[in-house]
Parts: sequence; structure tokens; C-alpha cells
Amino acid sequence: MAKPMSATAPAVSPADPRPAVPTSAGITEFSRHRGEGAAALQQRLHAAAALARAEFPDRVRHLWRYTDPVRLQPRRLLAPAPQDVVLDAPAVGPAVLVAPGQTPRLSAAATACGITVAPLFADADAAEFYGQAVPATAGYFEALNGAAWNLGLSVRIPRGRHLAEPLRVLIPAPADGDLLPRLLIVVEESASLAVVEEHYGGGAGGLVLGATEILAGAGAEVRHALVQRWADGQVGHLIQRAHLARDARFVGATVSLGGDLAKLDLGAVLAGEGARSEIVGVTLPRQRQHLDHHTLHRHTAGRTWSNIDFKAAVSDRARSAYTGLIRIERNAPGSEAYQENRNLLLGAQARADTIPELEILTDEVSCSHGATVAPVDPEQIHYLRSRGLPPEAALYLIVRGFVESVLAQTPDGVREELDALITARLAGLRRAE
Repeated sequence: MAKPMSATAPAVSPADPRPAVPTSAGITEFSRHRGEGAAALQQRLHAAAALARAEFPDRVRHLWRYTDPVRLQPRRLLAPAPQDVVLDAPAVGPAVLVAPGQTPRLSAAATACGITVAPLFADADAAEFYGQAVPATAGYFEALNGAAWNLGLSVRIPRGRHLAEPLRVLIPAPADGDLLPRLLIVVEESASLAVVEEHYGGGAGGLVLGATEILAGAGAEVRHALVQRWADGQVGHLIQRAHLARDARFVGATVSLGGDLAKLDLGAVLAGEGARSEIVGVTLPRQRQHLDHHTLHRHTAGRTWSNIDFKAAVSDRARSAYTGLIRIERNAPGSEAYQENRNLLLGAQARADTIPELEILTDEVSCSHGATVAPVDPEQIHYLRSRGLPPEAALYLIVRGFVESVLAQTPDGVREELDALITARLAGLRRAE
């Protein structure tokens, strides 16, 4: 097992500081008040049972080595979704608004494509897929979301259909209160879909604990862009898992910029032969932000392929933490998997920690991983300055080129907006001497 590239270890949290598990009666009443049916209630009760058995995340374990899970605890379970949200609808493209009291809306092209958008469990056909990618038994926060989610949506595109423009799911965070969104995306056999999931807004009193399931049928193609641009003070934890059938293709691109504390858990299970998954990401923490990312590729079928390319550029006194795991099961010979995490330190007090890992349980595989943590090469700065660029402009060009590979994987139609977000974040960038 790889050792972290930073030697500093945090203090251990108090033992099991989690709140009480909601009772069956409380869950039943919560579900009834929301107007849910028997299927939703059954899944909530199943998750609550898993939550009662789950161990609270242990800081000794490396997935929580750098982030205290106590800070991600909701103040009140089984609470309605906060109403103090601000919609930030895009000017173009089909959009699905996910906010209390708001009706989802689709463009004419998305409607003609046969896409179904409905509150979670309102679409009986889509509900049968619930929990396949993010089961309640996977861990404490998976069970917590499964039992107490208070904002849910399912998106499903039928077999063989293709939507050229990206579908946008907007999830505004509350300025105060706890939001537990749940998103289910089902892309049926031989269909293709691009989804942009945008988390924004919030404030010092807000908490978001989200889970997104992506199910790709045989031969399906899915692009998923996760954009986290919360406001200052926001705290949140997002889980995203894709489950890939035979010959399915998945690209997950993450841009993580906002919040005071954010932990993102991103991954895919390659469950069918010929499945391919690529996860790319960039995070640009600054000031005193703490942004923690985990990636996972689990190969459970043979002749599958995966790649992870996650990058961080850390400024001021901010901290980036990354853990990445590739696991190739015994019944997955012929698999190929690659993982790289590169970190640029843009300040003398900036910090980046990285733990890349491999677990290979079979022969006949091609697998590698690597990680780097380093300041910007002064020779690169010198070269650009010798061509007439001031120091800030030279540093901007270097960092901009550093993150370009992530933007190249984002869906058409939103790339320009993401480019503008990153450009704004990098504006005025200075290298600490």
C-alpha cells in the first residue's frame, strides 16, 4: 500500500459522534409527508438499517485521514429541503431545475428524445435501478443519504436514443440548513447522454450531502460533468458512482472550486466486458479552503479499461487532499488501468497530500499509477518572462495549460462556461517566492 506523500497526521476524532439513527416510525412519517409510495419507504427503511450497522468513518483510515467527518454531520435528520435557494438557470441548453417548489423543465429536443425526468420514485421503471451504483451498504454517508435524502430526481433516456446537447441539473445549496440531494441517471442500452451536474450557492450555515448514481446499459455512452462552485463558507460531501455494463463508455469530468470544506468521492464500477471509464478532474483551492477528493475504479469484468487524471493547483494557505484506488478483481483478467495525480503548489504555505493505490487480484493485467507534488518549475517562469511576459501572466499560462486536459473532456455547450470559471479563479494569481 502506498504511503502518503505528506508526513503530517491529523488528530483522531471522538469515537462515533454521529447523531441517533432515525426510527422506523420517523422515516415512515417523513416519507408519508412527502407523498412517497411503498417503494421509496422500503428503500429508506433499508438504508436506515444499514446506517445503524455502519461504522462512523475512522480518521485512522486513509480515506478520512485528511478530513474530519464530524464537520459533515447534519444538524437534523429527516428535515425538509431548505427553501432559501437561489436559482441560477443557464441561458441556453436543456435544463432540469432541482430545487424545492420548482418544476423540472426540458427543452423541446430533450422531450422529443424521450428523456424522462421525474421526482425520485415517481418513475416506477427508473426506480428499479435505485441503489445499484450507490448502495446503502457501501458506507456511513451512503446509508445516511439513502435514509434521509430530501431532494430527489431520476433522469432516464430510452434505449438507442441520443441527445446531442448536454442536460443540465442545477442543485442550489442552502445558505442555512441541510440539503441531501439524490440523483439517479439511467442511460439505457446503446443510448448516449451528457449530463452537467452543477452545485452552487450556499453559505456559512449550509451543508450538502449528495449522492449521484449513473447506470450505463450495454453499449451506452455517458459523459458526466460535476461542477462544484459553492459559495464561501459552504460545507459538503458528494458521492458519484457509475455502473457500466458490457461495452459501455463513461467519461466523468470534475471541476471543484468552492466551499470552505468539500469532500468528493468519485468512481465507476466496470461490471461488463469491454467497458471503458475515464475520470478527469481539477481542483483549485485557495485562501484557507480544504478540498478533499477520492477516486475509484473497480474492475469486476475482464477486458475493461480505465484511466484517472486528477490535478490540483493550490494557492495561499489552502489544502488539497487526494486518494485514488484502482481495484482489479480476480475475475477481471485482461484489464488495463492507469492513474495519475499531479499537484502544483503555488504558495509557500500551500499543501497537497496524495495517496495513489493499486489492488490487483489477478494476473494478465496492465496497471500503473503515479503522483507528484511540486512547486511551479522556475525555469518555465524564467522562459516565459524572457519572452516579455510579467510574472503573473507567466504563472497564469502555466497553470492554465496544466488544467487544459480536464476542460477538453467536458461536454460541448458548457466548456466555455467552465473555462470562464477557471479563468476567474486564476485571475490575479501570484506565486509566493
